[in-house]
Amino acid sequence: MRRHRIWMAAIALLMVLMLGGAASAATLSDISASWAKADIEALLADGVISGYPDRTFRPENPVTRAEFARILAGAFHYESSSKPDFPDIQNHWAKKDINALAEKGIIKGYPDGGFHPDARISRAEMTTMLTRALKLDDEFRGDQFGWWPTFTDVSDEHWAYNSVEIANRLGIIPPVFETTFQPDRAANRAETAAMVRAARDLITVQGTLQITDNPNTLMVAPIVGQPLVFEVAADASILRNSTKSQAANLVEGDQVYVVASYSGSAQFVKANGIVTQADVMSKVFDLSKGLVTKEQLSALVRGDWQTVRDEMKYSLYDQLLQNGVRPHEAEALLTQDWTALEDLGQERLAEALSEQWDIPVELIIALLERDWKTAQEYGQVEVTQRLLGGLLNDSF
Repeated sequence: MRRHRIWMAAIALLMVLMLGGAASAATLSDISASWAKADIEALLADGVISGYPDRTFRPENPVTRAEFARILAGAFHYESSSKPDFPDIQNHWAKKDINALAEKGIIKGYPDGGFHPDARISRAEMTTMLTRALKLDDEFRGDQFGWWPTFTDVSDEHWAYNSVEIANRLGIIPPVFETTFQPDRAANRAETAAMVRAARDLITVQGTLQITDNPNTLMVAPIVGQPLVFEVAADASILRNSTKSQAANLVEGDQVYVVASYSGSAQFVKANGIVTQADVMSKVFDLSKGLVTKEQLSALVRGDWQTVRDEMKYSLYDQLLQNGVRPHEAEALLTQDWTALEDLGQERLAEALSEQWDIPVELIIALLERDWKTAQEYGQVEVTQRLLGGLLNDSF
């Protein structure tokens, strides 16, 4: 009888603990006014994040790199199977989570070889880890797709620019950030919950492309399960054989990886398959950095040299100007006016020598033309000026 009472008491205590844990998730005292309340509750329900023993969540508290590693590993169900690679996590409570992310290439540590688990994670670092978790960080580049910076404080020269732009296009970055991202600012718990939930809820699938009647629709047959159909977003970023492409250029049988919104709109597509003429043209277009247009490439493929010449004349003129060639020089080049170019070349040479030697252009030109009288006159003026300058400088 006594043993029975002990067992009943143990069961009751277990129920209290279980109900108490559930209540703490449902009755956190400090998230009712948080803009990320729904995200926090969603991750709490899934056991990805947790509150504190005093039934608070503390949404404004910063997040450490180790804490984020645990959250991300839990959200994406990563498991570690190797020994620690970082010397500063050997005895750390989050070492398995950190190793799991390291194995996936999501974290790479610092130049000193450490992970710095207890350092606060910045918004830029967190965003980069999330895009790597989605397998998008390395191949999709802003310069390839012509993205404009979304945030005033993250230019295309920032190390996390591509990740930030990818995350923004996927709706991972919260609207509360508005026009500034503050990449070096420590991410807080509310921001972390919102961004992790948004990334986790995206649809990702890898499989074989099947053709549909609608060119703006993708059907992907995964390795396991039924084919999935996606609408291609109007601003979708598509790579085929590592080159910028369009949905119309994808080929049935391509091996594809798609990242789509929760509603099924494909935002990023990676495809690999047989090399087509469209691939070659896209590659040449990318390598030319805009010097050659797609229309000009089409003319080249057709062998329509007259069209190529007429089409490229204006773009070449603009490119020459952008590279420091003067308008009259560019015109002489395009019209093959070699006599004019000879005179212009002498003028350019004179200016270059004048800048290098710090003497008047007119003196250089006189010397090049062997106009000794003029050269002597300019030379006398130059010598006089330098002598007077030296005397004046010595007097102070």
